[in-house]
Amino acid sequence: MSSRVIVALIGLAQGSLLHSWAVAAGRDEQFSLGLACPIGIGHQRWGARCSCGRLRWREAATAFGLGLVYWLMAGALEGNLVLAAHLAMVSLTAMLIITDADHFRIPNRLLYPGGAFCIAFLVAAALIEDQSSSLLTAALGAVIYSGLLLLVFLVAKGEGFGFGDVKLAVLLGFFIGFQSLSALAYALFITSLMGGGPAILLLLAGRSRRTAIPYGPPLILGTWATIIWASSLLA
Repeated sequence: MSSRVIVALIGLAQGSLLHSWAVAAGRDEQFSLGLACPIGIGHQRWGARCSCGRLRWREAATAFGLGLVYWLMAGALEGNLVLAAHLAMVSLTAMLIITDADHFRIPNRLLYPGGAFCIAFLVAAALIEDQSSSLLTAALGAVIYSGLLLLVFLVAKGEGFGFGDVKLAVLLGFFIGFQSLSALAYALFITSLMGGGPAILLLLAGRSRRTAIPYGPPLILGTWATIIWASSLLA
């Protein structure tokens, strides 16, 4: 069995648990090792929706999505520890996609400790695997990306664009910058396509410009895509 397949299976295996933790974080509940929508008395095992109100298919989608992203990351990155740091970032940000989509929130209880751990992990991995030259651009990427989104936040005056996205950009910018500063431009472009599309649809539908839109998911997906295809984009 190839290493990429093993990595993908690891991502697949943790999908349900990460979904459960994301739901708990969004509800400000305690974390547990159980599923967000447990199977048991009063729950429909194969129904589209359990009595607890959680969509069962989301757990499967999270698992398969993580497995796919893990597999793609394993083929794009060099160094086992550097790869592991990126996979930790993927797991964390996958949970943030769920909380932002559900509650328009990037919970500090996930972002602060998780983000600090991922950045420290990547720094240590880069030093061990002789990729320390990328740490300077990583730090600059964090400053530039968060600075750009802070400007957006100030211009929007907090309407439809939250400060949580600015804090998230520190983590994302660090990992994008680890590839190169040029990768930031691609990340911004991909994110604008993903985030701008829903905004345009809402305006066409007659919604107010103040309608809240979860920008965390496009920011995160844009980061994943940029890192996965960095070698092709920057060639």
